[in-house]
Amino acid sequence: MYRQYLRGEFKMTATRSGAALAIAATLAAGTAYADGDAARGKAAFVRQCAICHTAEKGGDNRFGPNLFGIVGKKAGTVPGYTYTNAFKTRANWEWTEDAIGGWMMFPSTMVPGTAMGVFQGIAEKDRDDLVAYLATLK
Repeated sequence: MYRQYLRGEFKMTATRSGAALAIAATLAAGTAYADGDAARGKAAFVRQCAICHTAEKGGDNRFGPNLFGIVGKKAGTVPGYTYTNAFKTRANWEWTEDAIGGWMMFPSTMVPGTAMGVFQGIAEKDRDDLVAYLATLK
C-alpha cells in the first residue's frame, strides 16, 4: 500500500480519511521508530526542521510550533501558536510516533491547506531518526 501511495495510485480527498491513509501508509511501510537514532535525528532536525520549529522546553514558536513534548500531545494545542483554519478543523488526533512519521512524509495529504503544505516532506532515510529524537523531548 505504501509504494502504491508513493506512485500516486491513491487519490486523496480533502477529508479526514487523508490523515488516516497517510498514517496507515506509514505503518504499512514497517516503521521502526524505536530503531531510529535520536542523535542522528537531532542533527537532521537542525538541518531540516529548525528553520521553522524549535524543540527546547519553553522554546519560541516560529513559522511552525515548538515541538518539545509533542509525542502524546493533541494536535493543534501548542500554546501561543496560530494554526491555520484547515489544521484547526481537520487535525483531530494525538501526536503518536506513527502520526508524526506520517506527518513528516505527507503533511498536505493529512491536512490539505495546512501551512506546512509548502514543505515537501522529510527524506525517508531521516524519518525514523527524527521521530526517535522528538520522542526524547519530554
